[in-house]
Amino acid sequence: MPYMISFERIGREQGLAEGLQRGQSEFLKTQLESKFGALTEPYRRYLDKANIKTLRQWGQRILTAQTLDEVF
Repeated sequence: MPYMISFERIGREQGLAEGLQRGQSEFLKTQLESKFGALTEPYRRYLDKANIKTLRQWGQRILTAQTLDEVF
């Protein structure tokens, strides 16, 4: 199909954004568990609910953080 109608485009964009958020969240979870051990449920919820900008900020903080609280 040579074109998409607007709701299809919006749906595709939302799906891509959600996939990016999920991927960033899973990657950060893996990094955090490697550095600090298993995450408790509240920390996993933080990751699941965070937007891309926040996940990137936390991803930068993990480099210098000594505790989970310093990341979040």
